[in-house]
Amino acid sequence: MANSTTVFDLFKLDGKTALVTGANGGIGAAMATALAEAGADIIIVQIPGDTSDFHTTISALGRKVSVYDCDLAGTRNIRDCVAKILSDGHVIDILINCAGVSGHRAIEDVDDEFREKVFNINMTANYVLTQEVGKHMIARGKGGKVLNVSSLAGMIATKNISAYAGTKGAVNQFTSAFANEWAKHNIQVNCVCPGYILTPLTKGYFENEVGFKEYILSRTPMGRWGLPDDFKGLTLFFCSAASDYVTGVRMPLDGGMHGR
Repeated sequence: MANSTTVFDLFKLDGKTALVTGANGGIGAAMATALAEAGADIIIVQIPGDTSDFHTTISALGRKVSVYDCDLAGTRNIRDCVAKILSDGHVIDILINCAGVSGHRAIEDVDDEFREKVFNINMTANYVLTQEVGKHMIARGKGGKVLNVSSLAGMIATKNISAYAGTKGAVNQFTSAFANEWAKHNIQVNCVCPGYILTPLTKGYFENEVGFKEYILSRTPMGRWGLPDDFKGLTLFFCSAASDYVTGVRMPLDGGMHGR
């Protein structure tokens, strides 16, 4: 009897639940929307007091959506949040670590407060949240998907981003280490490394920094900035059965900049 499964079935996420940080705007919103469009229910972990109505976008797609507040700068907050999500009866099949903060300062101007904020949210939160969700995935015994949002800065460090680049380099290495250690549990861990993407976070640089837009375009073979929707297809690949034999990958999404 012929197998009735088609290639399109590999990308279906019906019955899956994804936890997404940084989902209320920009890249994270596009990633969460892609998963919901493919059939996944979404758990949004957001900054306490966030008034975004992005959850209505997920609801409008006919998916279940739950929202939890968590200050990712504190490890206890993260562990308590995951415990609350699980005690509420949720299961987590997919984790997307997209929340992060930018940071542009010359090395000599990086003080302790600035460095700790960037390190805590971009690096420590990524590790601890993956650790906590991964323990849940291992206990369930059904595998899982983890997709980290790193940065091209984790591969190519330019000026005035030492703290930021350091955290993203760490995320790249976390991806490899977690992928190696959890392969036996059928948990795939990968990351995307965005170049310059036009989001609310980068809009000010795009519009106001003299010559910055032109400089980036001159370094990008495709001749344009990336857009959040450019992440949707890649997100679905890494979070679906289509990538069941793919783990530990650091995928640039930068219009070719990494090769120039």
